[in-house]
Amino acid sequence: MPSTCSERTGVTALLAALAWLFVGCTYAPAPSSARPPLPTALAGSGPLPAAELRELHEVGKGCQRGVLVAGPESVAFELRTTPASPPRPFVLLVPILAGGKDLMDAVASALVTRGFDVGFCDRVGGALRPGQRGADLDELFRRTVLHQRLLLRWHRQRSATPVPHFVLGLSLGGMVSTVVGALEPDLDGVAICLSGGDLADVVATSSEVRVANWRAWRHENDGVGDDHLRWELATSLQYEPLRYAAAIATERVLLVTAQFDTVVRRRNQDVLWEALGRPARLQVPLGHYSAALWFSGILDSVAEHFRKRMA
Repeated sequence: MPSTCSERTGVTALLAALAWLFVGCTYAPAPSSARPPLPTALAGSGPLPAAELRELHEVGKGCQRGVLVAGPESVAFELRTTPASPPRPFVLLVPILAGGKDLMDAVASALVTRGFDVGFCDRVGGALRPGQRGADLDELFRRTVLHQRLLLRWHRQRSATPVPHFVLGLSLGGMVSTVVGALEPDLDGVAICLSGGDLADVVATSSEVRVANWRAWRHENDGVGDDHLRWELATSLQYEPLRYAAAIATERVLLVTAQFDTVVRRRNQDVLWEALGRPARLQVPLGHYSAALWFSGILDSVAEHFRKRMA
């Protein structure tokens, strides 16, 4: 059956939108003489506690669920693997603030098809909820970083053959990944997507619904304004990405940003880019959530960055 005029118009509009996306994406490589890691005093840089594997079982083809226990910490995690010889490189995936399991599944599956094994931890807990204040958020951030590092160490130790290890973080997960990248200098590469620095400013200006609701709760319940929240978070949050960025070698990093992001605004993207030594940067002409339209292209760039690091 021949296509209708409206169908042809719709296809034309879609192709035009994709062409605009492709042309609007910009890529800036890292400097030819990239900044080496700088000596920096980092919170959480002490030895990791010993972790014991308490559980690991198949939940589907190529998918395992497990639990690591380290002192009071219980780290529930998931692995997506494909048997291969030699073993495939491994990506630790760190999720966004409010993303569900569907998002993790989609990103993990996409990375598996691009030649990587993938692991990710369950969330330590919800962030920016009524009842939480600066010290509570810092403790949540600390434990989240610890869980990622425990899974990384366990995976390295279980591999009979050493494989490259990478970390990919999305949004708030990108901020966590910045800290993990600094505390784990043996990581082969770091990809930070839709993220930024200066957490106090991000929280005070973000359009994300959960963040805005938390600010409104603090305004009403505690009678404080945004200036107080900036001061409280700036003094409470030890795990600020800008404090850790200088400890990561610039050539290890790919930063993906969205030009029209109102969740993590341009200023916050740029200050993290500067703190990281102006690493390779992919910018898409989209917003924080509409960047999903370029999901495949972003992950292609991440995979290519990791392959270059392997070479």
